[in-house]
Amino acid sequence: MKSRSLLSTFVLLLFLSACNLPSNVPITETPTLSLLPTATLSLSTATPTQTPLPSMTAPPTTTSTPTVPVAFPREVAVNCRLGPSTGWIVLSGLSVGASSQIVGKTADGGWWYIVDPATSSRNCWVAASVTNTAGNLAGIPVVGAPNATVTDVSVDVDPNNISVAGCVGPIQPSEISGSIETNGPVTVKWHFETEQGGAMSTQTTEFDAFGAKNFSVDYTPPLTAGTYWVRLVVTSPNSMQAEAEYEIECP
Repeated sequence: MKSRSLLSTFVLLLFLSACNLPSNVPITETPTLSLLPTATLSLSTATPTQTPLPSMTAPPTTTSTPTVPVAFPREVAVNCRLGPSTGWIVLSGLSVGASSQIVGKTADGGWWYIVDPATSSRNCWVAASVTNTAGNLAGIPVVGAPNATVTDVSVDVDPNNISVAGCVGPIQPSEISGSIETNGPVTVKWHFETEQGGAMSTQTTEFDAFGAKNFSVDYTPPLTAGTYWVRLVVTSPNSMQAEAEYEIECP
């Protein structure tokens, strides 16, 4: 009995002690866990660009161009002629510092057939003795000379006015004169012809080089009033003619 009284008294003292604790003793609270906002990671929706790999293209094939044969003056400008000799008319010239493609040659190699420096649509000849060359000359073909032609003719009659009183009595002869021009060495066949007397004899003239030659003949026309023609007619190497007039009066 005495033990139980002591125990009860001890419990009561503990209870009273708890009620008398000072009010300023801090009461420890249980900490509350706060969840911080989580950063949202935004994923890119852009489609990645693929850089194309360099293609395996083979490098361009280089083609070697054959060296073109050309001719150029040695010291001074040279004439470029219609044919392969100095007997041919000059078409143009090859200046110092200029060159032109060789497209042919003479059989003896003395002349080069080149593209005309002034007109690329035609060719002309330069002497090998006054030109130098460059490039591959092995495949140049032999080219024949052209055929020279008559390029101009003219004719005149003097006097071109004849007056004979009453158309009675002698009449003085007239002179028919003519000129023929060629572009190179050639043989020319020609004749004079009159309206009153017909064709005169055919003449053959050798032209050793280009240029003009003059011809004349005396002619006594029939004494008949009127106006008449005279002609210089070329029949070879090509056809060409010229005409003039004279008048006979009978006052």
